[in-house]
Amino acid sequence: MLIDSHCHLVEKLYKKPPEELISDAKKAQVETLITVGNNLKDSAQNIELAEKHENVYATVGIYPHEDQDKTLEELRAGLENLISSEKVVAIGECGIDIQGHPNERPIQKQLELLEMQIELAVKHSLPIVIHNRNGDEHIIKLLEKYTEEGLTGVFHCFTSDWEMAQKALAIGFYLSFTAIITYPSGKDLLEVAKQVPNDKILIETDAPFLPPQGHRGEINEPKYVRITAKTLADTKNLTFEEISQITYKNSCRLFTRIAQIKV
Repeated sequence: MLIDSHCHLVEKLYKKPPEELISDAKKAQVETLITVGNNLKDSAQNIELAEKHENVYATVGIYPHEDQDKTLEELRAGLENLISSEKVVAIGECGIDIQGHPNERPIQKQLELLEMQIELAVKHSLPIVIHNRNGDEHIIKLLEKYTEEGLTGVFHCFTSDWEMAQKALAIGFYLSFTAIITYPSGKDLLEVAKQVPNDKILIETDAPFLPPQGHRGEINEPKYVRITAKTLADTKNLTFEEISQITYKNSCRLFTRIAQIKV
């Protein structure tokens, strides 16, 4: 039994409806999907989809550069209105994204947005899903403020080095790996994944983005999390069945609302 711990089922890039993506995943033994919010609109759509499908769960969150037409308090209120659904298992994805594009939120505004969502996660006893692009030190410093308040979560699509991995693990966070570990350019990242303790590792597709090696140029789908699982199993000297069980149990341990409903 596999779980895709991070996909975006309501994205417009797919050439098939969410119901077909869910069905195709199940045929590939990917039993459970977490569809992730980037803004208030798609967070609401994700909840609606999750409430229609027993094996689908949702997160609600504001990506660093989304919903820039709304104030911080409007965003807080919008997220508060969505959290009540029992199918919501986390806050996010949220975090820091520094690329130098002209339409980016300034870093201080990104930090304020992230901290607001951290506060919601603590308030509602939910884990947080962290997006991190070039924000290692900013993020660790902010998360450390709240770990004594029970904050936990996952660094999704982890691409940093082992030093950063150790900092994330030290504050109790999980690390989630995508099909980047299947790429020829992902060998160093695969070595990081190899060192992550088995009880702190997750797998995901980030579909429709980041298709695995052999499917580059295609639109990624949750069913392809099998390929990432196989690559991770090989590098950790585990069987496919063992890594499937490990990552499924870790996901349920982190996203406790899945455990309460399904496990």
